[in-house]
Amino acid sequence: AAKDNQGVNALMLAARSGVAAAVRAALAAGWCELEARANDGSTAFLAACFKGHVECMQLLAEAGCSTAVIGHNGSNGLMLAACSGVAAAVRAVLAGGWCELEATSTDGSTAFLVACYNARVESIQLLVEAGCDKAATNNHGVNALMCAAHSGVAEAVRTALAAGWCELEARDSDGSTAFLAACFKGNVECMQLLAEAGCN
Repeated sequence: AAKDNQGVNALMLAARSGVAAAVRAALAAGWCELEARANDGSTAFLAACFKGHVECMQLLAEAGCSTAVIGHNGSNGLMLAACSGVAAAVRAVLAGGWCELEATSTDGSTAFLVACYNARVESIQLLVEAGCDKAATNNHGVNALMCAAHSGVAEAVRTALAAGWCELEARDSDGSTAFLAACFKGNVECMQLLAEAGCN
């Protein structure tokens, strides 16, 4: 039942490892409280989602953990899976109906915006197919195109432009556009894509 200085227990570490047999052993032995939280608010399930460890996620869900659990920054399993870059993890959360699709973190980000910010293109597509709000913005007015531009991954910007999810000249609360975000990050290919799309 030991925990480290960050409040992380054996089940959380097993979930982070991605080794399903380790999670299975910890669950079978009952070493740890299923819903225990680390100091940052994460549970074993959230840890597995963040790492994109699908089998570990499924084992914890089958054990009866709360799949709707939210960490201290307001992130749920779907947002963390979207951040992980493992499309299969996003697919598993969506298929299991484990999390609310349009839930927002403390900064107003949805799983879709998280995927765009981290340029997880396959996860972006999965979330779109699931019916997410493609025009969503966070608390600072940042939309999917701005997130993609910030990521520096041209494919993410190209995808957002081709799909027409966002107004090209939309501005966030600081007055920045997707083009300015790309310039700020020095993302040349993204800058060129946005310029070719006719941005100001």
